Amino acid sequence: MTVAINIQSNVKEVNRKLGLLQKKHLPLIVSDSLNEVGVKSVNAMRSQFAKKLDRPKPDTVKSPILFKAKPNDLSALVFIKDKWNKGKAPAEYLQPMLDGGVRTPERTYLLTPNKHTKTNKFGNITKANRTKYFNDKNKFFVGKPKGIPNAEYGVWERMGGKTNPKVRKVVNLAKSQRFSKRLDFFKTVRGVVTNNMSKILDKNMKRILSK
Repeated sequence: MTVAINIQSNVKEVNRKLGLLQKKHLPLIVSDSLNEVGVKSVNAMRSQFAKKLDRPKPDTVKSPILFKAKPNDLSALVFIKDKWNKGKAPAEYLQPMLDGGVRTPERTYLLTPNKHTKTNKFGNITKANRTKYFNDKNKFFVGKPKGIPNAEYGVWERMGGKTNPKVRKVVNLAKSQRFSKRLDFFKTVRGVVTNNMSKILDKNMKRILSK
């Protein structure tokens, strides 16, 4: 999945402001301006990720990036990384927060933590704990415990020993999970472009032509 927006400027408007001798600087003016607006857009999205996501990893916060414009290619691309060394790329696992909707499992169930789940500092269930929950049959079981009305399906931990047996659910298992839209990538980037492009073009035009 690719989450991206192409930033372009109104070259015709800038062109009208320049004389014949100055127009040779137009590609540099526009490319510098596109890249400056692109950096602002990336930083705006990173700020949203840091504020609106629950304990995001640094890699997630930094996943919005910029493909810069050049004088011979007057377009800049702001996008969320869609390729990763291993596991899901940010563009894929952030999709439910970007678009909303229902998430379904790749295999049988979605694993979501509750107050009894051991998670890392980012609120995620580690691979080691997932393995333990499903492989340690003496301490954990999958299903619904008997004798507890309205118990929900999940991973349950056996506690208390033989003298005082108890159970508690340590992982929620679900067939689907509904997300509301929490991040608006396109609205954010377009807002940054609309509010800054003209000002930055004028600034760079004065800077480059004054040299």
